[in-house]
Amino acid sequence: MKTLELGRVLKPHGLGGELKVRLHWDGSTTLSEVDSVIVGAGAEATSRAIEHVRPGPKGVLLKLAGIDDRDAAEALSGAPLAVPRSALPALEPGEYYLADLIGAEVWGPEGRLGQVTELRSHPTVDAVVVRLADGRVVEQALAPPWLEAVDVDAGRIVLSSTDGLV
Repeated sequence: MKTLELGRVLKPHGLGGELKVRLHWDGSTTLSEVDSVIVGAGAEATSRAIEHVRPGPKGVLLKLAGIDDRDAAEALSGAPLAVPRSALPALEPGEYYLADLIGAEVWGPEGRLGQVTELRSHPTVDAVVVRLADGRVVEQALAPPWLEAVDVDAGRIVLSSTDGLV
């Protein structure tokens, strides 16, 4: 089953099993639009029904079925949260989900620059945070004139210019 990672569990919130979640894209409403979420990765991934989701400070607060106390919530700290792709609307050709860019390699006119480590959404543009080959971390807008191409299947972002980046 193909999935799309939406974010990660940060830590418990309160005593009743709520989770503080940091979404990869702050404006995402996907958790409010699906009935369940996949918690964890690989063989340890489990599907859990969503009891409720609400805005929280710097993320969302999520209550999952079967996670009823702080200890159970604490055990999920750091776990990725994903949804089946089948639960998401179909994309038009050339469209992609921003979350698909996490881990993508970033290339410029001179070759490989680094890898996407996170996403940022600003009022006028979405951006990726890139860890460069030399270890520095920079932010790159996903907009002309810098963006040349995005190939989600290949895990690759090609920049037409690195002006202001390096």
